[in-house]
Amino acid sequence: MNDMTPDKIKDLLESAIKSNTSAWVAQSKYFDDLVKRNVASFAALTDSRVESLKKISESKTFNEAFEANVAYEETVRSALQNLYEENKKSWEVLQSELKTIYAPASGDKAADTAAPKKKEKAA
Repeated sequence: MNDMTPDKIKDLLESAIKSNTSAWVAQSKYFDDLVKRNVASFAALTDSRVESLKKISESKTFNEAFEANVAYEETVRSALQNLYEENKKSWEVLQSELKTIYAPASGDKAADTAAPKKKEKAA
């Protein structure tokens, strides 16, 4: 009837601890890298802004100043797009890692019965 032995319970708990530890490591790495990427990106944008303000202050005409500001805006747009793409890729990697960590073992009866069944469309 009930095949839950102390050894099986111990194995299940050890597996859960291992999975949660692996997930914690993956999530910690993701957030650490996210912060580093964002800080580096905004530091670079700050440097770009300082340079653009120098160019604006050194401009002899309104058009030169305007062009310097437009160049900075293009830099911002490009940098933020790159940051978005990098963060999106990193998020997808984290999701993949978590799916792998929490994937039920093949032949795991408890996981097979706990998984929701997909509804079939009526013909």
